Amino acid sequence: MAENNKDLKQLKIKTSAIKRIQKEFFGYQKEELKQNERIQKLKNQNADEADIKKQEEVLQETVQMYPNIIGRLVESVNELQVWLDGKLNDPLIDTSEEKTKALEAINEAQEFLKANNPAQ
Repeated sequence: MAENNKDLKQLKIKTSAIKRIQKEFFGYQKEELKQNERIQKLKNQNADEADIKKQEEVLQETVQMYPNIIGRLVESVNELQVWLDGKLNDPLIDTSEEKTKALEAINEAQEFLKANNPAQ
């Protein structure tokens, strides 16, 4: 029984990781929008070119995070899928609410990846 509780805990952790990575991506998207607004505001105010360039560098750093996040999401989805495949005959896992949530998270992540990963 203790092993099954560990399995359910692992399932929750792996599912949460997928959701957390997606939230992180959305956070960077928000930051990108704010940074673009900041840059446009500086340009409209005829700010110093060095200030504009610095803000553009910050924007590039933000945008450069997307491939890393996508890669981690792909890895987490694959890891969870492999883990679930290894638990196919486990009645506690098969009938758990956590498995349903995990499958939903996988499906949502796959849709997210289709929409946000040009490499797929």
